[in-house]
Amino acid sequence: MKDSTTLELTEGQQLAFDQLRRIVQASQGSMAATHVTASTIRSGYVEARINISCANLPRTQGGLRLRSVEAVTLLIPPRFPFTAPSVRTRHTRFAGAPHVNWGRHLCLYRSTATEWDPADGMYGFINRLLDWFEAAAAGELDRPGEPLHPPNALTDHTAGLLVIRRDAPAALPDGPWLGAAVLHQVDDTRSDVVGWLAVEDPWPATLEQLRQTAALPAGARAFLAPAIVTTKHLTFEYPLTAQELVEALARDHVTPRLLLGLTGVVANHNRALLHPDGDAPDEDDEDTPAAPVHLLLGTPSRGTAGDDGPRRTHLVAWHLPDFADRVGRLAAGTAFSGRPHLADLGDEVIQFGTEWLDRLPTRWMRIYETRPEVTVRRDHATPAAWLRGKRILVLGAGALGAPIADMCARAGAAHLTVADQALVHPGILARQPYTDADIGHSKASVLADRLNRIDPHSTHVEALVGDVTTRLSELDLHSFDLIWDCTANRIVRAHLERTRRTDATPWPHLATLMIGHEATRGIAALSPRGTTGGGTDVLRRTALAAHTDATRALDDLIEDFFPTEPRTELFQPEPGCSDATFTGSAADVTALAGQLMTGILHALADPSGEHTMATLIVRMPTGPAGPQPAGPRWLTWPNDTVVTDVATSYDVRITPAALAEMRAEARRGARVRGPRVETGGTLLGVVDDATGVIFVDDATGPPPDSLLTEAYFQHGLDGVSDHLAARRTATGNISRFLGMWHTHPHSVAQPSATDHAAMTRLTLPLDDAPARALILIAGGPAPVWQKWLTTGDAPDLYAHLATRTASATAEPPTPAPPSHLGPMTCWLGGYSTRPHGPVPVPRKGSRS
Repeated sequence: MKDSTTLELTEGQQLAFDQLRRIVQASQGSMAATHVTASTIRSGYVEARINISCANLPRTQGGLRLRSVEAVTLLIPPRFPFTAPSVRTRHTRFAGAPHVNWGRHLCLYRSTATEWDPADGMYGFINRLLDWFEAAAAGELDRPGEPLHPPNALTDHTAGLLVIRRDAPAALPDGPWLGAAVLHQVDDTRSDVVGWLAVEDPWPATLEQLRQTAALPAGARAFLAPAIVTTKHLTFEYPLTAQELVEALARDHVTPRLLLGLTGVVANHNRALLHPDGDAPDEDDEDTPAAPVHLLLGTPSRGTAGDDGPRRTHLVAWHLPDFADRVGRLAAGTAFSGRPHLADLGDEVIQFGTEWLDRLPTRWMRIYETRPEVTVRRDHATPAAWLRGKRILVLGAGALGAPIADMCARAGAAHLTVADQALVHPGILARQPYTDADIGHSKASVLADRLNRIDPHSTHVEALVGDVTTRLSELDLHSFDLIWDCTANRIVRAHLERTRRTDATPWPHLATLMIGHEATRGIAALSPRGTTGGGTDVLRRTALAAHTDATRALDDLIEDFFPTEPRTELFQPEPGCSDATFTGSAADVTALAGQLMTGILHALADPSGEHTMATLIVRMPTGPAGPQPAGPRWLTWPNDTVVTDVATSYDVRITPAALAEMRAEARRGARVRGPRVETGGTLLGVVDDATGVIFVDDATGPPPDSLLTEAYFQHGLDGVSDHLAARRTATGNISRFLGMWHTHPHSVAQPSATDHAAMTRLTLPLDDAPARALILIAGGPAPVWQKWLTTGDAPDLYAHLATRTASATAEPPTPAPPSHLGPMTCWLGGYSTRPHGPVPVPRKGSRS
């Protein structure tokens, strides 16, 4: 190797040659370096010419024909190793082969950003080069199963940009596909391909029809561009001159006459579309085209190596000068005319146009692909893929709602509605995605305008400005696939719970998101379609789980979301009447929103989670020296059994645990006391009048001093007060005395005369007895009853929220309780002779 010290080398280039020298010395003659010189191709680069022995490489019939020694030139950049070297051959024998650019440049890396390791230096580069030659000899430059390397076109940035949004047509079996691409002109330099029209198709007669064909909004500038898709792969490198391109197209029967004629037909149609009344300001200037002249050329060059199936179309675009418009129109209007003198004139125009094409350089436009047939979305294998094509409703456009809506739009949701009544004010700019120019404007409107610019061809975003609780009725909620409640508003949650409960049609999936007071924790309550509870219900379950968790692993949630006593320290961001909110940065809120959203989408994409209510808990990390929080955690609950109190129309939601306890007691009683002896006990839960839901969390069996017979059940009092007090303390007063249950074995679940009398009297075993109590009766004819006991299928259930009357409170309790329990009385059950009537059928496990 010539001594590189005679050159002025950068520190990096000197490192490269030192490494290369050691590689050559260790190659045992399989590699030799012959010359080092300054590059005449790229300024600042240094070239090293090396010879590589290829004599022993395994070869196949489809591999490149390699010589026993192949000579290549390495180009070492001045910023090596932070810029990767490149390599070129000293011949063009490999031209047309995959991963050979411009006849000489060998493409070793698909992406230097991810594949080039500066630490490997020349060692890694030479290994990569040797791998290239080995694959070339074996015919595996495009390895089976990998995408074929598409053809190259040296783009001219001044020629403009095309974004391909619609799958391309394929050539016909007997010849090229001819037609036009429908282009949406986004700005002066960019247009999007939004449709295709074959020459034999009816073409839109007006610009409005063209917009409708391409699903473009009113006012969008649209035009046509001539397009040709050949039947065969033309070249791996598109030529730099029109003459070479025309010669290549002629091999597929695309003549200059056809090329100019198609260009003219499209140019004439553009004039008719864009200036239907001849009202163009430059109508007298025949050299001014009505639209830019782009020629789209497709070849069957896309596919997978090793796959013998049909190739998909690869597209390039040639930006023609304005003169092409006039030449094409003259050719189309004369050469293809039925009048002989015009046809003769047209032949002269085509001859002139052909000669003009021979002298014309090609200006290839930049192409960005987004058509589904050749591109893979970067989020295709993520939970966000669930959102693609869906209709989404986001309630709240604040710290949580705005990033959630943004993520939905970027995931490709087809329709997105953002609802919020608030305005942008200066304080929220610290963590919400708004700007100073947005101050005073509606959050929902500003956010919708911004999101509509993400992907206007795939996602439509609209704003609903106003109070969610009053304007929700304006929406067809059943048209949505998912509702995100990001309001952190109790009133909204209660309204949603009540509206969802009273709707006969199952609601879409509902996700209720909340973040803690210092944005260090977040929870997402999921109510999939068909589950019994909405956000209020699931968050209540979460609070119960946190308070009753024996491991104390959820204590931090109690303080942050479900404190026993209301918080006294509130963060008031602005003086005056601003809402109390939380402290936290944009980074905190966005991180929590992303984790919560990802978890919810994971759950929705998993079919095993159907009809399962769930809550996701996430916690933000701390510093390395701080306490390390637990990772994400899911809590899940199966559907409740739901029965309606006919008098109030309230839902009575009985948890599986409560119903299981009643069944266990009924089974035990049948074994111990006989199959027709009644039993019962206490119910714990709460009545929520705002939502119209009675939550039955738990049930207990009969106290030891209860009286149980076939005709009568009398609830005892031993231990009842202590148990209820302990339960209230353990649940943070979330679950408390709710009422009583008892059974009617092998009989209808309807109140007896004694039951009716007791409802009127409503004497309860509590010194602070509430004014109302739930009466729950489990029964059913013998087949139903026996099936409940044996298999767990729900029995017939009767529920009634009874109210104490003033006269009833004055009646003396019967029988008198033990003196140590104070002024408490007992609940009396029913007799065996009971009235028959319709039995309310419980809605078990689903609202559908």
